[in-house]
Amino acid sequence: MGLFTNNKKLCPICGSPTPRLLASAVEGQNLCKECAAKIDLPDGVLNSMTLDEFREYINCYDANKPLRDSFTETYRYDFGFFKGSLLLDMDHQLLRLGVVDTAFALEPSDIKSFRILEDGEVLYEGEKGNFRSCKSDIKERLNELKPRIDEYRMLRHQYEMMEEMRRNMEDSRRDDNFRRDDNFRRDDPDYRDRMTEPDFNIPNPIEKFAVEITLEHPYWKSFYKETGAPKFNSDQPSTIDYLDDYTQKTEGLHALAQNLMQIIDPQVQEQARDLHAATQSTQAAPVQAEDPTVALPKYKALMDAGVITAEEFEAKKKQLLGL
Repeated sequence: MGLFTNNKKLCPICGSPTPRLLASAVEGQNLCKECAAKIDLPDGVLNSMTLDEFREYINCYDANKPLRDSFTETYRYDFGFFKGSLLLDMDHQLLRLGVVDTAFALEPSDIKSFRILEDGEVLYEGEKGNFRSCKSDIKERLNELKPRIDEYRMLRHQYEMMEEMRRNMEDSRRDDNFRRDDNFRRDDPDYRDRMTEPDFNIPNPIEKFAVEITLEHPYWKSFYKETGAPKFNSDQPSTIDYLDDYTQKTEGLHALAQNLMQIIDPQVQEQARDLHAATQSTQAAPVQAEDPTVALPKYKALMDAGVITAEEFEAKKKQLLGL
């Protein structure tokens, strides 16, 4: 014990021996392992504390012990690998900002409000007496990107067909013992005109989500974590697949919002509204119609390449011609 603890440097809080290495300290005085294990503070707060302030903190932490002991996880939201989690005890209406058992168990009175954001825009927000969900414009964003995605898929399909044809030709030449040196290969028109692999440079409609909680706790004032949004599959991008992934993600965030609201105010009813409607009606520029003489050959090529069905082509044709 003496090898790892220092009996001459005692903890200023409880008087126990302190670690010789990697000890937590307040005002330059090392804490024992038991007192250090009680530290559940936002980054940087401990460094600015005086010993008297830390003693007040320990009293607050010890008073929270019955709630920590009663905490039983019934719901968890994970933000991603190594990004942390939110834990909820719906039976006792408690919230924990992390998975460790030593973290504070927060009561409804400790939680002022929350917001769940999509690229900075509110999706869900709540406080005592109010719970609002807001409609995203994800479908409109995907519709704007669909022509670009269809064009990329057509180019990708053409490229893969050309590469397959080229591989088959090369295999046939090898079977016929046909050999060409590097100089001849560079002069081969088929080699010079080889199709460049298309780059996928279409932006994802959503970059990130975030959970923001405002707290009324003596030591925890706020909580903020970001979590990733769905991404297009660069080989086979699809607005339908993206929307499915987006729906799954936002359903999980909606469940988090509902559970947080159950802790803050179980009686409140959810109210839906569209934050984008007013902006779109006053500021949105009119969507420019596609030129049928340009668009029809493009969609015909998509149909021929198997990217869209004949039914989808006919529907688009009628839309473009106003039929």
